[in-house]
Amino acid sequence: MSGPKNVIDMRPGKGFTTSQSNEHLRRMADKESAKKAQWNYDPSRERLNFEIGKGGVVKEVDKMKTIPQRIKENLEARGIKDPNIPLINQGKDPYYRTVANFILGGNREVMRNLAFGNQKVDWEHGADNSDLKRMPEIEAWAKDAYAFMCKKYGEQNIAAFVVHLDETNPHCHCTVLPITKKNKFSFFGVFLKGNNTKDALSEYMDSLHTEYAEEVGLKYGMERGDSIKETGAVHRTTEEYRRKLWKDAQEKEEEVRENTRTIEQQNSTITNQRGIIASLSREIKHSAARLKALATMIKNLETHKADLEYEVEKLNKDLTTGKISKEEADRKLSQINAEIKKTEEKILDKTDKLKIAESKLHGAELRKAELEAKAHEAEEKRSSEEQKTALAVEKTARAEDRYQEIRAKYKEVAPAVNVQVIHEMETLGYHSAAFDMKNRLSKYNALKDSLSYEQREFLDKMMDDIFDGSVIVSMAENAASICSIAASLYLGYLDNATRIAQSYGGGGGPGTGWGKRDDEDDFAFRRRCFGMAMKMMRPGHQQRRKR
Repeated sequence: MSGPKNVIDMRPGKGFTTSQSNEHLRRMADKESAKKAQWNYDPSRERLNFEIGKGGVVKEVDKMKTIPQRIKENLEARGIKDPNIPLINQGKDPYYRTVANFILGGNREVMRNLAFGNQKVDWEHGADNSDLKRMPEIEAWAKDAYAFMCKKYGEQNIAAFVVHLDETNPHCHCTVLPITKKNKFSFFGVFLKGNNTKDALSEYMDSLHTEYAEEVGLKYGMERGDSIKETGAVHRTTEEYRRKLWKDAQEKEEEVRENTRTIEQQNSTITNQRGIIASLSREIKHSAARLKALATMIKNLETHKADLEYEVEKLNKDLTTGKISKEEADRKLSQINAEIKKTEEKILDKTDKLKIAESKLHGAELRKAELEAKAHEAEEKRSSEEQKTALAVEKTARAEDRYQEIRAKYKEVAPAVNVQVIHEMETLGYHSAAFDMKNRLSKYNALKDSLSYEQREFLDKMMDDIFDGSVIVSMAENAASICSIAASLYLGYLDNATRIAQSYGGGGGPGTGWGKRDDEDDFAFRRRCFGMAMKMMRPGHQQRRKR
């Protein structure tokens, strides 16, 4: 039997957002914002969180400086440029993977023992653990893990190393900048080592698991962890977890609907088959009666033929003994032979009909047997689908109960969350508008400088056409509604987003499957929400508004 396992996982990112930083550092803007964390974190244990700084020094979490700020100062001090900044300045999405987000941890019981020792911890939501103390063992583990990461990627490339003791399972977030020895960003060079195969990253992580276990995990009684490919384990933010619960509930509900449709189709098939079987049963009964009637007719005809043949034999005897004249005997024999021939023809006809009836009866019996087998198979499938449906209904109920539980907790802080998200969307909107205006003005001024005075006068009058449909015009006219729609899209309230857009004359919706993509960081998803909000605010029947 295998022992406790350690964990090391990595997710690449195209930058590091302020919201990610706030979650890592527990940097809440106000009491209302902090309240939303209470159903994912234990506020009474937050004070136990710590960081490992340069030289492996244990220190309290520095909330004054965000992780993006730390990354920026790190790069400026080393004269390294972030390749995504020019793209962002042009209003484009970041492209390069400039951050590697590591999660380090291990078996829950082992990690809890390292963090709290023999102290009694109340793991219930809302519990008060303010008397707990942080054990030196968890600090030793963190320093060893930090030393391992420094050895692998260079201490200068560790932007943050934050240990969380306020969640269910103590763990660490390590933010690594994939920078080569030549001071160049290269995720490919640092983690893939020039290996461009499909499974390169997976193979690298498998090797890293083994290294980490040998140098850190075994020292604390934890073996090599299972591959993420095998376990499917992921570390989710609170918002991602809420969305997953909703998605799971929706998928289970769709599974129930699909199973119900399958059962209805099978019921229809079974009903049709039973109807055909009943019809065949009537046909078989009718055919059996016809067979019996034909057999009786043939038997009667054969009896009649035998009687006629007996009459012929008697006439011949009477002719021999002189009881009847030859003329009369010939006349009667002629009549009897004609009757015999007619009877033989009837026997032949009835025999042919008997064979046809027997063939039809046999065919009907075969079809009936085949349909009964199919009906039985369909009924077994229906029974199996009904069992699946019952199981899916049960799972759906559990998923919905869990979602409603999370939703109820979420509603406690929903106003603050909505305000915060809308504020962030407003910031992003005005930020995008500024870059958009800057780019458009640059094009406008370049064109204007190349023209004559009369042409410049004319161009000034055409300004509206240049800025028609721009971010700055949209924000000027519909700032509140665009930000509300973007916030609703970000939070997953798609019906609400569509309703707001339509109430202001907009058209359309985000379409099916809207949500954060697996390879999309939080900042990129917000940008996409904002872009979709602008699109939804346009009238449904036109793409460009005439001014």
